[in-house]
Amino acid sequence: MNELIEELANPVVLIVDDEFLQRLPMREALEQASFRVLEAEDGRQAWAFIQRERPDLVLSDVVMPRMDGFSLCETIRHQDELAHLPVVLATSLDDVASIERAYQAGATDFITKPIHWGLIGHRVRYILRSARTAQALADRESALLRARLEIVRRLGWAAEYRDNETGQHILRMSQYAVLLGRAIGLSAHDQELLLNAAPMHDVGKIGIPDSILLKPGKLTTDEFSVMQTHTVLGGKLLDEEPSLLLRTAYLIALAHHERWDGKGYPFGLEQDDIPLMGRICSLADVFDALTSKRPYKEAWSVAQAVEEISRCSGTAFDPRLVQAFLDILPEIVQVKEAHADTEQTGSESLAQSLLLR
Repeated sequence: MNELIEELANPVVLIVDDEFLQRLPMREALEQASFRVLEAEDGRQAWAFIQRERPDLVLSDVVMPRMDGFSLCETIRHQDELAHLPVVLATSLDDVASIERAYQAGATDFITKPIHWGLIGHRVRYILRSARTAQALADRESALLRARLEIVRRLGWAAEYRDNETGQHILRMSQYAVLLGRAIGLSAHDQELLLNAAPMHDVGKIGIPDSILLKPGKLTTDEFSVMQTHTVLGGKLLDEEPSLLLRTAYLIALAHHERWDGKGYPFGLEQDDIPLMGRICSLADVFDALTSKRPYKEAWSVAQAVEEISRCSGTAFDPRLVQAFLDILPEIVQVKEAHADTEQTGSESLAQSLLLR
């Protein structure tokens, strides 16, 4: 708290008002309260100041020529780096519609005219303190999110290193998934969530013995039963985590081997009962596995993989996703070529073996 008080010792306030006789007493009151003050005559001049000087708080009139206070506030809020800059609107408008518009524009608070000059310094300092506290909380939340993302990446890579020596599978598969999500209309937020959660799809393979995971030949029935447990193991690793990111990763880890026709595992879900993120990752994962060299198979050509995925539309895969995949195939191929493994071959292996693994 002492650091916060010290940080607020001489904050910079930008006063925005087209009337000099309104700015003058406001400047004097704020300077008497130990604020440093900048002045602008309208919203456009204020925006130029903000881009150069970056004040700690903007105190703006609403009714001004060229750019009014509402427009200035909206302009500020359109910049991500200014998301936490406090903007206080000073207005004689006291109707509910104007107050509602102020908050819709992103105003932090508003002061009703006539202004009590003796109290304005206390009011502004309180707003600044609240804004700095909100910024500190946002920074901590951002740090926690980065930490979660790092955990996701490291666990995903840990599973990948055990299963695929080339190391590019996670990168390609997650980007394929995002392209598919975009093609079917997922929001930008959900696309980013998919990009960050998809790498965890095979995290449960950490618990599968190497003798099974890296076996070059066909698995026995017992071995295949053990291999199937990687979905449940992955779910257990990610369960009971409240963050949206890891909850999404949890669903993907459990559902990416379910099949549209209900013949997948671990639960035998079918069609829309399978979480959408799991359905997307299933197709993305299989395409990359088909076109990549694995201990139990050689790489397929893109044409062979596309033919197999098309054949499995309505059985292994959601038909809508298969159509979207075919529609964006040039983009898929671009990702594959941009992140190609070394020493790939084009010979074919058994499709059924791959689809089950």
